Amino acid sequence: MDGHFIRSARQARGWSQTQLLAALRSQAVLEHVTLMSPASLRVALSRWENGHTAPDLVHTRLLCSVLELSPVDSTGPVAGRGEPSDDSLFAVLAHHTNSLRLLDRRLGAPFVRAQTAGHVSALELLWERRSGVDRRSVALVQADTAALAAWEDLDVGDHTAADRHFGLARQAASRSGDPTLLAHALGEHAVMLSETGPARRALAQVRRAETLPGLPMLLRAWLAATRAQVATWCPGESMTVRKAMTEAETALTHARPGDEVALPFLALNEIHLQRWNGHVLVRLGDPAGGPITEQALAGLPAEFVRARAGQVLDLAEYATRHGDLDLAMARLVTAAQAITTVGSRRLRYRHDLIARRVRELTAGCR
Repeated sequence: MDGHFIRSARQARGWSQTQLLAALRSQAVLEHVTLMSPASLRVALSRWENGHTAPDLVHTRLLCSVLELSPVDSTGPVAGRGEPSDDSLFAVLAHHTNSLRLLDRRLGAPFVRAQTAGHVSALELLWERRSGVDRRSVALVQADTAALAAWEDLDVGDHTAADRHFGLARQAASRSGDPTLLAHALGEHAVMLSETGPARRALAQVRRAETLPGLPMLLRAWLAATRAQVATWCPGESMTVRKAMTEAETALTHARPGDEVALPFLALNEIHLQRWNGHVLVRLGDPAGGPITEQALAGLPAEFVRARAGQVLDLAEYATRHGDLDLAMARLVTAAQAITTVGSRRLRYRHDLIARRVRELTAGCR
């Protein structure tokens, strides 16, 4: 296991050597492993990171656990990301990922999911065969692509595959030493966790992502909005939701021009944040949620087919909460058409929950 990967993965998390040593000791307790003395372990870590020696199998396993790395992670020094030329390996691979992202956005996950998963697998094979700067370029793209694959898995309801791809995204981000990609993977995974059960754990995971160093303001805005969304699944966290959305709005105003190009996996501007705000307010039962969602829907580009369907569901939920059952049913019919087009089981599940509630309320009125 190469020391440069140990250092870059540690730095991606914003950890000092002392924090990594503490994580190693905690993991050793969990695995019932006896470590060398604290002083000796500190010296050993410095020697590993400087390339003077390599960790043995026991310490390699512990390092892989806490840094989310693979035992085969080994290469030369890690270079900075820099600005790739149009024909660089990074640019070519990233272009393919972006094409898959646009297809997913317009046509839905079922149409492109197999291609995205295949791209992730191909990138893993390519990473194993490259070295040096090329290897890091592959890791950067794989972190982005694996997170995209996980989101597509979530959209079609395959949570097992989503967990695996989110794990690959975190691993690739650790390989690259890029905290931005790691934070994004942690945030997206937290959304799935909030919807599938452990909402408190999901909220803690978003907060952990927000502590990573060197994150651009656009990503900080996205993470704050993600924290708000996740918090809506945690009872008693309405103040957390509102505070997080305020922080997201503030961070977005400080985002640098060009961040949206450097972070193609984020679709976040004033309209998207307004859409997000409407969603969380509807979930909180706030009367302002409906009008805000209406305004955002009017400004959202048509290419965001799945996002628009989600907003129509927000409006259906809003109408249901306010007793306008005829309008709620009309919204559900509109949403169902778009959901069928993009094949989203995630949205279909939410649609069916709202429809069931509308039927129950309608029957109660008779």
